[in-house]
Amino acid sequence: MAAMTRGKRRLQDEAGFALAMAVFALVLLAAVVAGGYFSASQEFQIGRGMRNVTKSFYAGEAGILQVLDQWDADTYAALQPGDTNMVGPITFEGGGSYTASVVRVGSDSIKSYYYIEAVGRPPGLNQGQRRQAAIARTYVPDICCDAAIKILENVDFGGGGQPIITGLNHDPPGSWSASVCSNVPDDSVPGMIRSPDGNVNDESRITGYPVNIIVDPALNPSNIFDFGELTYDDLAAIADIQLPDSFSFGGSQPTVVNGACDKTNPLNWGAPNDPSSPCFNYFPIIHVDGSIDLTGSGGGQGILLVDDDLRINGPFEFYGIVMVVDDFHIGGPVDTYGAAVLGDDMYISGATPRFWYSPCAAERAVRLSKLARPRLLSQRAWVELF
Repeated sequence: MAAMTRGKRRLQDEAGFALAMAVFALVLLAAVVAGGYFSASQEFQIGRGMRNVTKSFYAGEAGILQVLDQWDADTYAALQPGDTNMVGPITFEGGGSYTASVVRVGSDSIKSYYYIEAVGRPPGLNQGQRRQAAIARTYVPDICCDAAIKILENVDFGGGGQPIITGLNHDPPGSWSASVCSNVPDDSVPGMIRSPDGNVNDESRITGYPVNIIVDPALNPSNIFDFGELTYDDLAAIADIQLPDSFSFGGSQPTVVNGACDKTNPLNWGAPNDPSSPCFNYFPIIHVDGSIDLTGSGGGQGILLVDDDLRINGPFEFYGIVMVVDDFHIGGPVDTYGAAVLGDDMYISGATPRFWYSPCAAERAVRLSKLARPRLLSQRAWVELF
């Protein structure tokens, strides 16, 4: 009986219950804290992952746009369909980076298509990556050339009797080796196309094929600088180099920075006589807001746009396309290779200067200028790969 009484008392004894409840509460609280920490940790990992994914995405997108902005026309024009050119890795100032590949996927005589794929990565090691691609197309405008010179008004030759304007094909001599012009078909054109309002005082000094001179009754001030999708003003607006009125230029001063042609120097008009220079394939679009004098023994290359008068006094050499709204004066031992469009008169005097039609110089001036920079397709250009 006594034993039963003692057992009953033990069952009714609540001493130590608070300790058990406290331990249970601590365990429960610890579980809640651990669960909250785990949840917060997961949210942090997810947030960091999303941040890295976003940074990777924008690094890849910026990489594609940078490839387009820094397009090397000479390198990419030389690619054959299926060829690939690798870019990078390139690291941005903020720490993100990308590598890119440019694949030429097809071309015709006017358009070339490129598949540009970039892998973007955020700052830090092993933080993931995103891959995306875009399709771009280069469109080379047809701005040249029906003749060595297309002109609205008069041509005045000085003394002498040698042909000094020719539409017969001439590749520039010297540094312009056969390999430089090998991709440009040999071509010959009339030496001159002029309007009926103009006059040539000595037509014997102009040669061309199949005829020396064409008189075009449709040629007038409203269309002489019309190049289909582009006009003279369009070209002037996108010029690499903008020069003031009454500018005097003694020859190109090609500069190289970190092994690359410095295209920010307004006196850098390429290096037409130095194939080893990074500027040999640099053909700037040069716009003169007025008149310009090209003098001395230097030279230059590109697409030259002159709002007023152009005066060249040799010895001087120019390679490319010349467009002059007003008068073109050329004197001394000048050699100009390419083609010209003139909105007024042309005066030729002094020691025999020559204007050689060169499809090689004219086409390189277009295809290696910013006119050939690719643009993304207007629809469905972008694709995210993963």
